[in-house]
Amino acid sequence: MARTRKNQTKICTVTGIETSVNNFYTGQNHVKAVDNMRRNTNATKDQMQRMFNQINNYV
Repeated sequence: MARTRKNQTKICTVTGIETSVNNFYTGQNHVKAVDNMRRNTNATKDQMQRMFNQINNYV
């Protein structure tokens, strides 16, 4: 019987979303998409975190 490997996941500290560790840069606690959005908008990580926290409060 073959062993199945459970996908490793991690929770993003900015978005609060649990996703695959492949979506994170090595040594970072936020997903690659957050860095891309941050670079394109010139927002800080704290500003991004505040935005996602506000969005999550409405859900």
